[in-house]
Formats: sequence, C-alpha cells, structure tokens
Amino acid sequence: MLKKLDEQVKKDFKEYFQDRDYGVIAVTEEDAIRVFAIKTTNLTEIARLKHGLSPLSTVVLGRAMAGTILLTTLIKHGTEQRILLRIEGNGPAGLVVAEANGKGEVRGFIQNKQIETATKTVNGKKKFDVRSAVGKGTLTVVKDLGLKTPYESSVPLISGEIAEDIAYYLLKSEQIPSAVSLGVLIGKDGKVKAAGGFLVQPLPGAKEENIAKIEETVKNLPPVTEMLTSGKRPEDIIEEVLKGFRVKVLALKELSFRCRCSKETAMQSLMMLPIEELEQLIKEGGAKITCNFCSTVYYFTPEEIKNVIKLKETGDN
Repeated sequence: MLKKLDEQVKKDFKEYFQDRDYGVIAVTEEDAIRVFAIKTTNLTEIARLKHGLSPLSTVVLGRAMAGTILLTTLIKHGTEQRILLRIEGNGPAGLVVAEANGKGEVRGFIQNKQIETATKTVNGKKKFDVRSAVGKGTLTVVKDLGLKTPYESSVPLISGEIAEDIAYYLLKSEQIPSAVSLGVLIGKDGKVKAAGGFLVQPLPGAKEENIAKIEETVKNLPPVTEMLTSGKRPEDIIEEVLKGFRVKVLALKELSFRCRCSKETAMQSLMMLPIEELEQLIKEGGAKITCNFCSTVYYFTPEEIKNVIKLKETGDN
C-alpha cells in the first residue's frame, strides 16, 4: 500500500470505516519504525454481550483480544494464519484465551465471566484493577502458520496488565523490543465505550536516537481509550505516537468478532466421548454443547447422537 498519511487519506479512512473497528499499520519515512494502531470497541462489546460479562471481565477479555490482534504482526497479513494468546493466572479471571487470524477476525473467552469489580487509583483516577484480576502465572502464544505443528512459546506474567506482558513476550520469545498499549473503557451503563490499542516496534536498522525519541513520546501519551473517546481514530493515534516523523501507511485491516464454530465442529466433541456416555445422553433426551469462544449452544437430538455412535463404530470420523 505505502501511502503518505495526509489529510485526504485520513478523510478516506473515516468515510470508509466510519464507526467500524479497524487497524492501521504504518512506518516512519525517516527510519524503520513500525506502528500498528487498532480500534476494537464494537467487537469488545459483542464479546461482552455474547458471554454475559461483568465490567471487569469485559476489560480483561477486551485487552486480551486487542493484544492478540496486535500480535498478528507475527503472521501474514490477510491470511488464515492464526495467533492464539492464552493467559493462565492465579487471579479470579482464571483462564483467558483469545485467537485472531491474519484477516482481522478475533474471538475469545474468559473463565470467570463475573469477576467482582476491583479498582485502583492511578494519577487520581479510579481504574479497573486488571493486575489483581489476572494475577501471577504464564502467558503463552501459539502461532499456527498452517504447518504440521504450531509454534508455541510461554513467558511468566510480569505484570498482569496484559500490555506489558505481551511486550515482555515479544522481547523474550521473538527478540523484538516493543511498546504495547491496551485499553477498554466501560460506560456507566456497563457497555463498552471505547477499546483499542497500539504496538510500536523498531525494525532492523532503526537509529537509537529515533527509538529514544518515540519512547519518550509514548511515555507522555494519554491512555488509548482517552484518545479514542476524544475522537481520535487509529491513524490519528499513529500520528501521536510518531509525532515529529513523516508517516506512510503500509496496510489496513478491518476487525471483527467472528467464531469459526459450527454444529459439525461441536459434533467432534461428541465423537470424543465413550459410547457408554453417548448412550446415557440418549436416555437423557439429547445433549447440548456450548462453544467456549462465542457461547453459541448446539443441540443434538437422541437420533443425532445415535448417528454419532454409528460413526464411531464404523470408524468413519
């Protein structure tokens, strides 16, 4: 793509995406520094509604999904290659999983859908205490590049705030120094008011003085949700991050909550059960299987379960 980020391009982005979620990947003209900024407000609200999440559960899952989208810089843009982020902490959130592909489709779930609200005061403002909700544990990233075996790497949770933990993963496992910012703002009505984030990475050959300049800029930026609620869009956030540099757009990515589940994939879960358990489900009048990622419920009648038993017995699965 490689377009100069000028006022006309920004106008085009606004007209095309309007209120939809999307991301912009850009680089500096002067040096090899890349920024990926995203707006994920709508997809985070969809996740909240699908899973019936409390405000703090929404914030934790929303950050995880946004972080996973930012990690898609590790896979091919526009493809079915996937990144899965798994957070296993000892806090009340429990297991948190998010998955995104190169097309910008993301899904996720959190074990505890109703974390009780816990807040902390930062610079005189009350904020959700994500750190205490996540706790200590591990962060694992699984890259599915369409090969036989996905690549998996884990690091300790150093923060529990998720953004810092993803930056630590990128440094330790990918050897890419990065700045990561994530945010989810919940309104008084419990709905998602703003969500998004950005990722800043120096590419090979970037000058130390330019890296230092951007690091200082990032330190002084307001929270990403504050920028979004003030009317800034991903391209505007990139300009804020790269203030003092000329910016060129590399790629755009429309973002959406989308689950790949189906009744056929749900049936595979039944195929894994012993025949005795399937026969018991027939006696109970059928079965229902709920997708962890989107909470969709699939129902199976006794007749359908009998067909599953036939498939298991014939080995045709």
